[in-house]
Amino acid sequence: MQNNKDTITLPSLLFLITVISRIPFTSTYLYHMDSVQYALALEHYDITLHQPHPPGYFLYVMLGRILNLFIKDANITFISISIVFSGLTVVAVYYLGREIFNRKAGIIAAAIAMTSPNLWFHGEVALTNVVEAFFSTIVAFLCWRIYRGKHNYIWLSVVALAIAGGIRQNTMIFLFPIWLFSVKGVPIRKTVASLGLLVAGCLLWFVPMVYVTGGWDAYREAFRELWLFNTGNVSVFERGWATFRIFSSCLARFTVYGVGGGIFVLLLAAYSMIRKKKIKSLDKAKAAFFSLWILPSFFFFLLIFIHPSNPGYVLVFMPALFILTALSIDFISADLQQIIRRDISVFIAASVIIVNLFMFFSSSYLTSYREIRTHDRNLSIIFDGIKKYDPSKTAIFILPYSFYGYRHIMYYLPHYRVYQVDVRVAPTGEIRKTFWGENRKTSLSETIILPESFDTFIMPLIAEDKDKMSGIKGVSLEQLKPVDMYLAYGNISLIKDIYPELRIQ
Repeated sequence: MQNNKDTITLPSLLFLITVISRIPFTSTYLYHMDSVQYALALEHYDITLHQPHPPGYFLYVMLGRILNLFIKDANITFISISIVFSGLTVVAVYYLGREIFNRKAGIIAAAIAMTSPNLWFHGEVALTNVVEAFFSTIVAFLCWRIYRGKHNYIWLSVVALAIAGGIRQNTMIFLFPIWLFSVKGVPIRKTVASLGLLVAGCLLWFVPMVYVTGGWDAYREAFRELWLFNTGNVSVFERGWATFRIFSSCLARFTVYGVGGGIFVLLLAAYSMIRKKKIKSLDKAKAAFFSLWILPSFFFFLLIFIHPSNPGYVLVFMPALFILTALSIDFISADLQQIIRRDISVFIAASVIIVNLFMFFSSSYLTSYREIRTHDRNLSIIFDGIKKYDPSKTAIFILPYSFYGYRHIMYYLPHYRVYQVDVRVAPTGEIRKTFWGENRKTSLSETIILPESFDTFIMPLIAEDKDKMSGIKGVSLEQLKPVDMYLAYGNISLIKDIYPELRIQ
């Protein structure tokens, strides 16, 4: 009877509570620049135009296309995916925690996952990270079963890996070490055959993705462009200590956003184990399993690349920390039970959940409900400010903002022509082309050719950039009250003086 509850009632309840808790707090507008690019890809998939950006996120966009046939709203479509996969992630965390440790650990881990500020936030916006968290957990679950001798799960594991790669290409790479660990006891023929199935599964989405992009040369060039001007050449090995400080700070903050109040429990448990010299008593197989789950992506973000505005990156390894937090709660409770003679694991778990709820609802962190509402409000104010200008006479120029950028304007105000001011020079000496859009169509040009009818430019600015415009003769600044954002505007001829690096005719 108990097993029946575990397999049906409890997981269903966890799923429903998670889904219901997300519905009232969703974002009104597409949240991130990437979110808009996924939305544009629903209408026209082209990686060369960053619809979406490389490496492609093919299965995520195609799933969105299917749902959007019924929903007819890109933001709601992708948020619906995030909400459903939030519930599935919580259920998967429960099953894995129960599988590796016990039912109590599974329940506590699921409760921490459900209230994780980072996971909750990404369940409210149109981004891929919650889907990645789910596939990370399900692959880990299958890998653990394979490691424990249930070798037939190897077929499901490679299918899950292939799908995960089609959602976010890096996921499969980050999870491959844990898969290799799990199959070391599997007969070599079965392992080789499963690798063949993995390749075949990846080709099922990779070949169509390359085809719709315009062929291999177009895909390779799009990926090269992204690497040259965005994610490449920024690693710690190339930029040194300054980059390490940025990456390590981001990784630490994003991890705290993930486990929330559980960070204190994890640190206290680690300190206690070290002080009491219990490290050697750890189950070596479980320690290796969690290390290979967490460390590949962790070290990539620490040393190669992590974006300071994307806390969702860490969700690929966050389910492992949810489970380890649950285990740490039990460990600390057992430690304290020797003094207070009571099991306080439920009290500790409840305290973590309360802290998590506070972080999501009352803080101003990047992964808070306040951030969602602020973003929606600010975008609305920016749009209202822009609408005062005639789109037939006005060009919009905007710096490469992730949350209030040219993508948002071209999507929600399609009658305006908007240019992204993002002049970059690669180590090869190549100059990045200019992305611009009008009528929800993206263009990529070496030279900006302005229509003769345009006589005015406007430039939306966040507070820290307004000083760059103040004092320039002929440029006026208007604050978009009540927020600390601005519109700079003036005669279109001034753009060549303000941004001489732009190639304008």
